[in-house]
Amino acid sequence: MFKAVIASSLIVMAMPALAQDKAPLDKNDPDAVRCKRFQVTGSLVKKERVCKTNAEWRAISEQQNRDADDIITRSRAGMNPNG
Repeated sequence: MFKAVIASSLIVMAMPALAQDKAPLDKNDPDAVRCKRFQVTGSLVKKERVCKTNAEWRAISEQQNRDADDIITRSRAGMNPNG
C-alpha cells in the first residue's frame, strides 16, 4: 500500500514537468489544431464539428481552388466554338 502511494505521488509530481516541456502552439502554427462547424445537409439546425491541423485545412482549401479552376477552364473550353 505504502509503495503504491509513493509511486502515485511521484507520477503526480512529474506531470507538471512533462506539461512544461511542450510549449503551446501559436494559433497560426501549421501543426495547431483548429475546429470548424459545418451545416449538416438536410438539417436546419444540426452542425458537424470537424477538427484538423492548419496545414490540413490549407491543403483542403488549395485542392478546392484547383478543382474550381479546373471546372471553370473546362466550361470555358466547351463554350468556345473554335476550341
